[in-house]
Amino acid sequence: MQIKCTQCGADVTVQQDETFIECPFCASALFLDKRKVVFHYLLNSNFKPNEAEGNLKRWMAGNHTVKDLDQKAQIVKTEFYYFPVWYFKTQDSSGDKIYLQPAASTSVSEIKKLQIPAGALKFYDKTIHNDDEIKKPDVLYDSAQAWLQGSGVSLDSVKEAALVHIPFYQFYYNFGGQSYTALVEASSGQVYSNIYPAKSEAPFRILFGLSIAAFVITSILCYVIGFALNSGDMEEALLTAEVFKIFAFGLVSVPLIVMAYVIAKKV
Repeated sequence: MQIKCTQCGADVTVQQDETFIECPFCASALFLDKRKVVFHYLLNSNFKPNEAEGNLKRWMAGNHTVKDLDQKAQIVKTEFYYFPVWYFKTQDSSGDKIYLQPAASTSVSEIKKLQIPAGALKFYDKTIHNDDEIKKPDVLYDSAQAWLQGSGVSLDSVKEAALVHIPFYQFYYNFGGQSYTALVEASSGQVYSNIYPAKSEAPFRILFGLSIAAFVITSILCYVIGFALNSGDMEEALLTAEVFKIFAFGLVSVPLIVMAYVIAKKV
């Protein structure tokens, strides 16, 4: 079987079921789908396992996760692999745009939001990379095109299409009797996770409600006191109430601030 190299146009002979190919004439890395031959790129890994774990720990220590997740989570397994995505570059009146679509099954939808820096794409070289770390695509090119059209992109605007393998560390960890998964993109160090032990918003919402109720009740009491002391003069009663509110609001704020501090430390 022969195919045309997308770089130099030479006829390249491929064996049956062969998918990852190198053009013997121009050394371009190619990927052979059932109906399409595209360039096959790869992003280099810039993080060692301990460095990737450090990124994960910093992410766990952020404001979006439960308190002390970075210290209490137990990492039970780590995998490294190159994950395939379909890479489409389009060009229209607004300029160039990049669209990514996972080329293999994954539960992490944020992969579509990956940013691939210009010049970061390198031709895949099977003599350098471990084939066991390369995940094979199971989403065909036609399916990726259909997704692109479903996103409102005209196929006529596609300037370049390629298969790109992106390095990931996949961490499996336990917390609170539950198992979770997080990905660290090993080119940029970005962390991706759909489901994780998120910080509960309920205590903060309750505190917000209590604060509103406390200040409303305090205001009412101040006006009651003001009118009680100056029943015959409305202007004087309102002025007295405002003076009382200054001191009363200060007193009410103290326990609310303490409660907010305790919640922030524990949640």
